[in-house]
Amino acid sequence: MSEPTCLPRKADDDRSGVVTNGNKNGALFSTDILALALDIMNHAANIKTLLASQNLPAPNFSPDSPELPDTPEHAALRSRLVASLDDLRLLVVGPRTTMRSLIGSSNDLAALQVAFEFGFFTIVPVAEEEGIAVEEVARQAGMDAGRARQVLRFLCTHRIFREVKDGWFAHTASSAAFGRDENLIGLGQYSMDDMFKSASLTADCIKASPQVSDLVHSPFTTRLGATIFEYYEKTPEHAARFAKAMAGVTTIDRKPSTLGDVFPWDTPRGTVVDVGGGSGHVSIALARRFPHLSFRVQDSEKMLAQGRRVLAKEDPAVASRIELQQHDFFQPQQPGGNAVAAFFLRHVFHNWADADSTAILRALVPGLEAAPAGTPILISDRVLPCLGDGTPLHEERAMRRQDIMMLVGLGAKERTRAEWEALFRAALFRAADERLELKRVHA
Repeated sequence: MSEPTCLPRKADDDRSGVVTNGNKNGALFSTDILALALDIMNHAANIKTLLASQNLPAPNFSPDSPELPDTPEHAALRSRLVASLDDLRLLVVGPRTTMRSLIGSSNDLAALQVAFEFGFFTIVPVAEEEGIAVEEVARQAGMDAGRARQVLRFLCTHRIFREVKDGWFAHTASSAAFGRDENLIGLGQYSMDDMFKSASLTADCIKASPQVSDLVHSPFTTRLGATIFEYYEKTPEHAARFAKAMAGVTTIDRKPSTLGDVFPWDTPRGTVVDVGGGSGHVSIALARRFPHLSFRVQDSEKMLAQGRRVLAKEDPAVASRIELQQHDFFQPQQPGGNAVAAFFLRHVFHNWADADSTAILRALVPGLEAAPAGTPILISDRVLPCLGDGTPLHEERAMRRQDIMMLVGLGAKERTRAEWEALFRAALFRAADERLELKRVHA
């Protein structure tokens, strides 16, 4: 593989006649509000045309709003539209008001925290358009009606729930998506409890350890006095919620279907060892798509317990190809024999500092030595954009939001391609075993 480069690429800008006046991540952009408005109109029209060409209904705010198409064509149009929407809003609203809204977003999260903690998403019935009285919501939630009303009315301004008549609330598309999916409920509870509360101590954590960031020196550990893994080991109910949250994430982004597209899974034959595979939701999704593969999911007993519950509801033809195995990936990998097709680590290394990542790879070596020659380690992790690569700011923001989440929860980070290659080539692979070699990057 050639050395990493990060040269600016041609901007995805099809706005003829638009005068640009700056450089944002290497991409041209406009600060002409009329030009941006026209750009928004053009891309909105293109999205509407795309939906019509595929006989797909247009989205709306109702609980029965159709799912948006999960296609590269729609994603590209959506990205361009959102980029212009973001810039137009900032220019029209202005920097002070924009910053005021941003620094006040903890209040938005406070309302969401109450809604998830007290079960509003499931108390409000998805199927009833006439809604439910706030007094009944409060009764079922075990709180007073006054604060329940405050929270619900604020969330309505985000089109999360809607007030159908005075004091009666029903679902919107956003709230119904969570009301129908227990994994998304788990994601909301985990985000508003474990992560939001820990995030508020980020500055305190850095003050306490200004030069060190790792699992022990993280805001999560600062708040709870235990690392995230120690905490979940001691609180099985939170571990189960975390497992649901990770499954819920895959319905929004980090979808297993994407993983199935970017790597040639037809090549491996045998058993893929899913190291640190949580509840096995990714392996299950891959097993559905690739019937020639079996999977051995390795994680702690707390995470595997959730996997057993999921497998009990799975198609037997899929479940029969999923093995759940308790294993600490810092301990040497036990030889799996000639049937091992690959060792697979999905979103593992972004949880760990460089020294810990080296230890994880070193522990794989005994298993690799016992496996057929050339058995690969497959690493699936986020690659952050680097300066000048033309990534739209809203897409980079979403990725860097995950980067901050790694900082908060684990004292860790996401990495750019250059950082990944430096880690693997210089520090990690050589320290783990000189026979390891970075072969290919699939994107």
